Amino acid sequence: MKKAIIILLLFPLISFSQQDVQKVEVVKSDTQIEQFTSSLGKNELKVDFLDFFIFPALTIGYEKTNNSYSGFGSTLFINLAGKGDIGDDYNDKFVLTPYYRFYFLQSEDFGGYGIFAEVFTQFTSHKIAPGLAVGRKWINRKGFTFELLAGFGRNLLFDSDDEVYSDHTEGVVRAGISIGKRF
Repeated sequence: MKKAIIILLLFPLISFSQQDVQKVEVVKSDTQIEQFTSSLGKNELKVDFLDFFIFPALTIGYEKTNNSYSGFGSTLFINLAGKGDIGDDYNDKFVLTPYYRFYFLQSEDFGGYGIFAEVFTQFTSHKIAPGLAVGRKWINRKGFTFELLAGFGRNLLFDSDDEVYSDHTEGVVRAGISIGKRF
């Protein structure tokens, strides 16, 4: 009789505990990763706040993600101050910087995310400067991004003897802290 009572008391507990089964889906295939990446969008607009805080300047950017491992885009730097107000080494009113990026490490999670290496070229009225940069990008599930970037390039038109180019530097710096949105 005791065994029957114990079984009757334990049976509801056992059946109740089996109803708490949770469904877990593990993303493994490249197709699943690409579908999730495309749900966030492959286009991104961003604003660089480093230039805004250091100089009276605005840098806006656009990036298109090719796949989970690469993307390309461009940034536009607009000098909001007068000539020479940013500094003696920086007199350009506009700077256009197209780039191509390769994402590494955690890129399979969201696509176009994680540590990246970048090849860029800066174009201004007095400079053509190819260079390399590295950085890190974070993205949340809503598609908002945060990016850190640092790199260097070399001005191909630099000539210290030429009066037109003598007020420019031989090297260029590419740095940024930007916030953006995927769509």
